[in-house]
Amino acid sequence: MKTSACIFSVAILSAAPALADQAAETIGYIQTLDGQAFIQRGGTTQPAVIGAALQRNDLIRTGKPGAVGIVLTDDTTVALGSASELSLNEYVFEPKQGKFALAIKMIKGTFSYITGQIVKLAPDAARVLTPDATIAVRGTKLLVQIKE
Repeated sequence: MKTSACIFSVAILSAAPALADQAAETIGYIQTLDGQAFIQRGGTTQPAVIGAALQRNDLIRTGKPGAVGIVLTDDTTVALGSASELSLNEYVFEPKQGKFALAIKMIKGTFSYITGQIVKLAPDAARVLTPDATIAVRGTKLLVQIKE
């Protein structure tokens, strides 16, 4: 009995990292891809592919040449141009609970941003961060270039 309980405990502990990955919330997807792009998550980097799920705190980098289009679950869209970096810092879209938050950080490169449902439902809940400023978004389209 002790042996089977020990084996069961080891099996549960070894499955914990996989269960934690499944529990991570998908906040959006890679919709378009041209050239190279990468998703950095929790210290690992993987190539971006169309349909790849994105999570809070992901860093998306495009190669040179490279471009990627992202759609978040609230229909916010962000397009990154060549040699760009974007961090998905904060994201909450729970309309039934009245919880909304969006904070993306444009680190370098070129970006096109179109607001989604979060801004329509809670205009004060969305922010676009750049190295020099924070932009409070109130339902608009932005085109931003950040030079190194």
